[in-house]
Amino acid sequence: MTDLLQQRKMLHRQVEDTADKLQQLEDQLTQLQPLANLGLAWAMTAHELNNLLMPVLNYSQLALQNPDDKELSEKALQKSLLLSQRAGEMLEKIMAVAGQGQTEKEDCSLQEIFDDVFTCIGRDFEKDKIRVTRDMAPDIQLYADATAIRQALMNLILNARHAMLERGGQLRIKAVQTSDGTTIQITDTGRGMDQQKLQQIFTPFYTAGKNNGKGLGLSFCRKVIEAHGGYIQADSEINQGTTFKIMLPKYDI
Repeated sequence: MTDLLQQRKMLHRQVEDTADKLQQLEDQLTQLQPLANLGLAWAMTAHELNNLLMPVLNYSQLALQNPDDKELSEKALQKSLLLSQRAGEMLEKIMAVAGQGQTEKEDCSLQEIFDDVFTCIGRDFEKDKIRVTRDMAPDIQLYADATAIRQALMNLILNARHAMLERGGQLRIKAVQTSDGTTIQITDTGRGMDQQKLQQIFTPFYTAGKNNGKGLGLSFCRKVIEAHGGYIQADSEINQGTTFKIMLPKYDI
């Protein structure tokens, strides 16, 4: 009987020690989580800045290569200035992307956001044999963080373009606003992906394509949309293309 009691006491002590160690680990994880969030936010911000800085480089080179064409150089420098401003705005979003701050929303035009996206990309899609169509009412208004939404849409459009670079295709953008909110669909006719990859595409650092990306663009998109109380989902089929659907809820201003 005495041995049995001692064994019970030892087992009880081991359970208590294990529970204490588990609590210590949980406390450490709680302390490290903000740093992990911040690290992910910085990685995402670097990814987004790269999307903006590459066109800055191209426009700057264009201006330097055509010093005698004053009109062309001026346009290139103006676009470089615009993109530099957009990059500065993105730096201010780090805390919000990390989940440690509030998104600053305002009334903004969806059509103007898309116009800005294509201006920032600075690429003639027709040269890539990609036809772009837009189907949306010009008066669709969002109550949103325009900078963050613009970057999310830019990611989706750049991904769509890359998926169609080999053989061209069609990029269809559609937006509808109802009493429930705004639905945005971005569809490409590119190479598509299988269901296994489709289930992972919003996971940070997961890459489904062959563009040597860091797997952060779609994760950034989801964080932005969810910060607005909405959701994003994808549907894809190999050699048929991919559709991303964004739903942003209606806000009473």
